[in-house]
Amino acid sequence: MNRVLAATLALGLLAAGCGREPGPGVRLGEPAPPDTVPPPRRPGRSPGPLDRRASFAFHAVPFPKLIGTMERRYGLALGVSPAVPVERWAACKVTLRMADVSVRAFLDWLVRLLGAEYAVEEGGGVWVTRGDELLLGEPLCVRSYAVPPHFRTRRPVRGALSFVREQREILATLHECLGYLEARRKGCRLAFHGEQAVLVARLPPRGHLRLASLLDAMRYGTEPPGLPRPARHQLRASLRSAVACDWPPGPLASVLARVAEQARVNLGWDAARLGDPVVAVPKGSHTLKQVLDAVMRQTRLGRYELEPGHGIWLYLEGQDENLPDSGATLWDRALVRAFDIRPLLEQSTPEAILAHLRRQVDPGQWERGLPAASVFAPTRRLLVVHDADGQRRVASVVQQMLARALRPPDSRGRR
Repeated sequence: MNRVLAATLALGLLAAGCGREPGPGVRLGEPAPPDTVPPPRRPGRSPGPLDRRASFAFHAVPFPKLIGTMERRYGLALGVSPAVPVERWAACKVTLRMADVSVRAFLDWLVRLLGAEYAVEEGGGVWVTRGDELLLGEPLCVRSYAVPPHFRTRRPVRGALSFVREQREILATLHECLGYLEARRKGCRLAFHGEQAVLVARLPPRGHLRLASLLDAMRYGTEPPGLPRPARHQLRASLRSAVACDWPPGPLASVLARVAEQARVNLGWDAARLGDPVVAVPKGSHTLKQVLDAVMRQTRLGRYELEPGHGIWLYLEGQDENLPDSGATLWDRALVRAFDIRPLLEQSTPEAILAHLRRQVDPGQWERGLPAASVFAPTRRLLVVHDADGQRRVASVVQQMLARALRPPDSRGRR
């Protein structure tokens, strides 16, 4: 009987983690640190309705008619908010041609003609608006999310404590990254359900979409951003492409349509404000740049800008500031990125890392809740919510910090 009892106790101690050889870097008498659970493979996700690629061709089409065309031909429900005056959009005639672009890129240029923005509904519909009214007007709804632990431990008691601490880390990160929404929508709630790995959230539908992307970024990280199509160097090359001008003088829209087709580049401009003047291009072979310069001498167009993923936008005289790349609202154009910062956390604290990032990128803007950033300790990732341009600046700063952290100690102080 004594032997049976001793064997039972030994098995119990082994199951609890006692009697195990300490792992590397663990001294006797100290608790073993939890190990990161290898995350499962990222589930595949189909592209959203605004990520589909298509070609668009509209010439002096009334905006109300365009709404019906987008529904029938492209399956995109397009609505207009009361914040956009009816006389503004009902009288607008759209002249816009774009080939092989995402639906999102088309919307970016479309709302420029209305002086508005767009927001994306949960089901994929688009709301032409001027601000956050869709985000503020959606009803709050309750949904639950399974959030398995990121850690495994050798001891059940320590495992339970780590599980509770991890849930606090998850909530802290979510509150930091959803601060823009929570400050504007009273009644938003986030909580774990008892001792289960189930997160319960009370948010508007578009808040739930952001929450899901944040949970994915915590567990799986994020893919590096792809290069936009066409890239800037391709657009520069198109300015040197040859255009055979063999047509007589004609309306600006038809001339630019022919030019864009030959040069294989999208050209956009505010046709409502410019009108459709008659322009003449000397016959012969010219570069796209020469043709655009000739058109500008004959119209109120003053300059142009290359916009990767969209094309070349032609600005009116007096328009000195560039329009934003994205026409989406602040909430809709924000993206979630995750950066592996394990080398930084070995030398600095999360608070110091975040403070440095906020000083280097858009100082003074983080207080409003967007952009937002948080260090998620369980997976040692820096989560950032910012628009595409801001994410590029963040990536540059993070890369500099990582390069400095990985240098030999005796060379970190050198310049």
